[in-house]
Amino acid sequence: MAGAVSSTHANLRYDPVQLLGTVAAIGSDGLITVRCEGREWQVHKAASCLMQPGLGDLALISGPVPEQTYLIAIIRQADASVARLEVAGDLLMASSSGDVTMSAAGSVALKGGQSLNLDSEGLALRTRHAQLTVDDLDYLGVRANAAVGHATLLLHAFEVVADRISQVARSVFRLTRETEQLRAGHLDCQAEHTARLHADNTLVTGKNLVKVDADQIHMG
Repeated sequence: MAGAVSSTHANLRYDPVQLLGTVAAIGSDGLITVRCEGREWQVHKAASCLMQPGLGDLALISGPVPEQTYLIAIIRQADASVARLEVAGDLLMASSSGDVTMSAAGSVALKGGQSLNLDSEGLALRTRHAQLTVDDLDYLGVRANAAVGHATLLLHAFEVVADRISQVARSVFRLTRETEQLRAGHLDCQAEHTARLHADNTLVTGKNLVKVDADQIHMG
């Protein structure tokens, strides 16, 4: 026990290191070469220093002994146009009781190498222009409401499967260039003023009954 205490006191007799230097090299193994007053220090980046150093940056290295010296801060960047925050493992940004806000004068980009997940009680999106490109989209929800001034759909195929479809419009125009077919258990068509059916050949058939009823019937 006495030997351990003596060893601790011996370590404390070293002068601590705290120097400013220039980043001279960045190795693939994580070692960073910092040149301080003519001497080069091979140090690792401290866990608390999230900014990735660049060549020519002014950096602060510090430690209790020369063998335990780390790059703890980037004081001034050689190229201040780009700042990169980087960690080796997973990164979690959290606020225990407040909000988290990301703001930029230009653009904000979110990129996931495998996936991007959004999980929240509410999602609000407000923008003047939106562009969405999706190869395959699956939507599962209970209810969807949309208020759109003008909508245009360009589709190769359009399929709707629903228990009930209701449409209310002032005017409807539909153009079918080839064949249009309708199969229904019961078909009820009613026009308030005029109903017109015209073709080169018109067939009206009924299996049991065909009835034409009006105050006047003109044929020919």
